[in-house]
Amino acid sequence: MPKLDLKGKKKEIGYLMEALHLDTKLAITKDRSNREELQAEVVDSLTSWLNDIWSVAYEFHDNYLQAHVCLLFTADVARSLAETPGRSGCKCSLMNMPIDITIKARDGSVVKSFALRGPHGIDRALLWIWREIFVSMLAHGTTSMTRRIPEMFEDIEMTIGWNALERILYGGNSSAFTEYDDFDDDGFYDEDEELHDDNAMDFVDEDGDEDYVDENEHHSHGGTCSFHASHWPVSLEQQRIRLREIVEDILHVRFRTMPSLRMFTVIRAISADPRAADLVLLQETNDNATKSSDTFAGALDIYVSKLNAYRIHVMLSSHSHLLRPRDTEVLQSAVSVLNSGGYSAFGLQILERQLFETIRAIYAAVTSVFGNIDLDEHKLDLEGILKLRAGTLERTDRIRRWSDSVVTQAAPMNPVAFAAMMMAFPMGGPIEEVGPEDPAGFLDDVDESDPDWDDLREEFRPPLKERFDGWIKLAPLWKDASAKTVMSSTYAKAVKLMPFLRGSDIVDEMVTRLNELQGKTHAARAVQSLSTFCIYQRKKISTASKQRRAVADKAAPAPPPSGPSASTSFSFSIPPQPPQPHHLFGGMEDVD
Repeated sequence: MPKLDLKGKKKEIGYLMEALHLDTKLAITKDRSNREELQAEVVDSLTSWLNDIWSVAYEFHDNYLQAHVCLLFTADVARSLAETPGRSGCKCSLMNMPIDITIKARDGSVVKSFALRGPHGIDRALLWIWREIFVSMLAHGTTSMTRRIPEMFEDIEMTIGWNALERILYGGNSSAFTEYDDFDDDGFYDEDEELHDDNAMDFVDEDGDEDYVDENEHHSHGGTCSFHASHWPVSLEQQRIRLREIVEDILHVRFRTMPSLRMFTVIRAISADPRAADLVLLQETNDNATKSSDTFAGALDIYVSKLNAYRIHVMLSSHSHLLRPRDTEVLQSAVSVLNSGGYSAFGLQILERQLFETIRAIYAAVTSVFGNIDLDEHKLDLEGILKLRAGTLERTDRIRRWSDSVVTQAAPMNPVAFAAMMMAFPMGGPIEEVGPEDPAGFLDDVDESDPDWDDLREEFRPPLKERFDGWIKLAPLWKDASAKTVMSSTYAKAVKLMPFLRGSDIVDEMVTRLNELQGKTHAARAVQSLSTFCIYQRKKISTASKQRRAVADKAAPAPPPSGPSASTSFSFSIPPQPPQPHHLFGGMEDVD
C-alpha cells in the first residue's frame, strides 16, 4: 500500500513556494526569471501523489481521513498558486498551464485521465477522488467512520466552497439542469453558463467499458446516471444514493441559513423527487426570508424565478427596508413580475421611488467632486449660462469658469511640471497630469463575481448607470399613461435637484472633469446616462407642446375674409368697408 507522507509533502511544497516568492522579488531587478519553471514544479509535486491518495482509499479501503487531509492540502496550495500575482500583472501562462493527471489501478489499467489547464483546474480531479473516497467509506468503512462524512464535507466547503458538494456527486463536473421547465431562458437562470467549464481541455475515461454513460449527462431516475462511475463494482452502486442523500441534507441546512436561487436549483436538481423538494424548499424560503438582507434578497430571487407575484408583493409590502442598493437587479426583476402578475400599480410605485433614489445617489456622487454647486452665487451664474445661446464662445468660456468655481476635488498638476514651473525651468513637452491616488484602485483587478468585494464595490464603485438604465427600461412595461407621468415627474425632480442637466454642454464639461479623476468614472457614466434621459424627455415635452399648439390653431375660428367674396355669384352692390385692424401689441409676438 502506498505511503501518504503529508509531512514530507508539506516540506517539499514549502521549499518550492519560498523559492517562487523569492524569485518574484528578485525578478524586479533581474531580466530573467525562473517563475514558470518553479510553478511547473509545484504543480508536478501536487499532482504526483494523487494516484497514491486514490489507491489508498479506494483500492485498499484504508486511511480515509489521511487521504482526505492530503486532498485538502493539495486544494489549498493549488488555490494559493492560482492567486499568486503574475509578473507585470499577467498570469496567462500560469492559468493556461497544461496539467495531465492519470489515475491507474494496481494492475496498471487506466481508470481516469484528466487534461486540465491551470492550477485552478486541479479541483476537478480532487473532487473526483473525493467521490471515490466517500463511496468506499460508505461501502467498507465502520459506522464511526461514516459519521465523519458530514465533517469532511464541511472541510471541503470551507476550502473550495459549497458548490463543491454538488460537483462531488458529478465527479468534479458541473451539473446541467436541462430537465426542468421552471428554469427557462427568461434571465433567471443560465444553463449554458454552468455547462461551460473553462478549467478543462478534455475529460477522458479510459476504463474500456463500452457501456459507459458519460458522467456529464444529467442523472436519470433509475439505471446508470451522472452520479455513477463505470469502474465501480456492484457493491458500490447503492452507495451513490446514500452519498446523494447526505449531500442533499447538508445543502438543506445551508439553504435554511442562506437561501439563494443557485442553491435552490442545485438541491432541486440532485433530489430524487424534484417536485417534492420544490415544496420543501419554498417552505424553507418562506420561513427564513426576513432574517437578514441576504436571506431577503435570496428569497426574492427565488420567487421571481417562480413568477410568484403574490409572495413578492407580500415581501416588498412589509420588509422592503431589508433591500440594499446592490440588490437592485433582483428588485427590478421583481417589479417586472409584479407588473405582469396583477400588481402593476404597486410595481409602478416602486419604479418611481427607486428612480428618484438612484438620482439622489448620482447627485451625491457628483457633489463629492463639485462640492460648491449648491451655493447661491453659482446657481445664479448657472441660470445666466443657460440663457445664453448654445455653441457660442461666450457660453463655452463661462461654462469653464463656472466648472472651475464649483469643483472641490480636481486633478492636481503633475509634480514634475509643478517643480519645473516653480524653478522657471522650461518644459520640453506636455507632461501627463496624474490625479490623486484612488484608494480603491485595487478593485479594478479583483474578480467581479466574488461576493466578498460587494461592500467595497458598493462604496467606491457603485454601478449607478446600470441601475438607472435598468429602471428606465422597465417603464415601457406599463402601456397606459401612468408610466409617462412617472417619467415626466422623474425628469422634473432630476432637473430641480441638478439644474445643470438642462444644458448638455454643461454636462459634457462636468463629465470631462470627472473622467480626469481616478475612481470617478462610474459617476461620469451615470451623469451622462441621466443627461441622455433628460434630453429625451425635453424632446418629448417640446413635441407635445407643438402638437397642442397645432391642435389649438386648428380649433380656433377662421378670421373673416378681407378680400372679395369667394362666391361664384356676382354682385354689383358696393360692399361695406372692412373695419380697420386694431394692433394689441407693439411688435411681433415672441415665438418659442
